[in-house]
Amino acid sequence: MMKRVQRISTKIGALSAVLMLASVLAVSAATAASTSADGGKVYFDNNKQYLFNNAWGKSSVSGWSQSVYYNNASDLGWVWNWPTTSGGVKGYPSIVSGWHWTDGYTAGSGFPTRIWDNKNINTSVTYNFASNTSGVYNMTYDLWLHDTNNAKYNSRPTDEIMVWLNNTNAGALGTYIETVSIGGSSWNVYKGYVDDGTGGGWNVFSYLRTANTNSIDLNLKNFADHAVYTKKWIANSKYISSVEFGTEVSSGSGQVNLSRWSLSVQ
Repeated sequence: MMKRVQRISTKIGALSAVLMLASVLAVSAATAASTSADGGKVYFDNNKQYLFNNAWGKSSVSGWSQSVYYNNASDLGWVWNWPTTSGGVKGYPSIVSGWHWTDGYTAGSGFPTRIWDNKNINTSVTYNFASNTSGVYNMTYDLWLHDTNNAKYNSRPTDEIMVWLNNTNAGALGTYIETVSIGGSSWNVYKGYVDDGTGGGWNVFSYLRTANTNSIDLNLKNFADHAVYTKKWIANSKYISSVEFGTEVSSGSGQVNLSRWSLSVQ
């Protein structure tokens, strides 16, 4: 009788282990996601953020490919191939938190946040490019600003603040202004303007780290404060509608993988 009980117990234990493994695999399968669709999105972090397969400059290139993927919080990124030597950004595969030519903002993201409310926008990232990555590209944060806290899909931004961590053969829009120290690093500052082709546009303020880095901790509020309070370029009544982080690609092919990523508004 004891042997029979032991055999049943062993079988139950083995079955439990199989069911547990199946559960883990099911969760992993449900978590992992990717898309190569133009404009495709992969949501994560309880839908506060999404990976955006943004190929907005595709009209001048044929035979291109680009995709984004999310395996888990320490394994996400994008892959691209833009077979061209023409200038201009073709794609910006990226993470979006908040607004991006959408009606409203990602729920729970903390955006929009008014500049004069003085909230921190803390971020941490560690990433690596695949060894065969080549061409013209960067790695940059993109902060979008509006006059309203109810931005729609057709709400033109008033300002854009970019924070470049990597610059590989690329160049910032506008004119070099100065070099400043923010967040313990040195940044070359550029000021430019985007004409959207409809009789309007917006200002672009770009901060290019003087030395490329693949790992950093920043409070993005510090860059907005420099543009608002030090340079007086932006009114403090405006709203930061969103933050993106991604790779602007002008040409070439490659892959980037993020092993550490966080963004919070507090």
